[in-house]
Amino acid sequence: MKDIINKTTEGIKKNYMILNILILGLIIYVAFYPLICSLIQKVIPQFGLCTYLATTGKPCPLCGGTRYFANIFEAFQHIDYLWHPFGVMAIVLFLEFIFRIKNIIDLKREKDCTKTIIIDIITSTIIVIAFFTYEILFFIIN
Repeated sequence: MKDIINKTTEGIKKNYMILNILILGLIIYVAFYPLICSLIQKVIPQFGLCTYLATTGKPCPLCGGTRYFANIFEAFQHIDYLWHPFGVMAIVLFLEFIFRIKNIIDLKREKDCTKTIIIDIITSTIIVIAFFTYEILFFIIN
């Protein structure tokens, strides 16, 4: 019985490690998207266009995000720059990056990852609820 529990725990730990690496890669992609987008736009000019904006004529909740992240170094000159909704997203992405690195290191060291997974589920749920609340408020206001 103990052998089955150990195999199950190792399977969960392995899957959670893969999830952390996947999310870490996604965070890196989002952080470098402005650079990637500007390089691809030189070859395909329509690449960076917002489909929602082109279809409806209204800005989507994420319109301006690429410009914001491309100019993120403005935050070092003007602290107000961080209080924009994308500034909050940038802070969350940075903290999420650190959290994922910490999780990967902890998973390599610890045998039991239950507490880490519970903390991850709670924080991720809060982040998702906050993001959807922002989007709903955006659509109500606009």
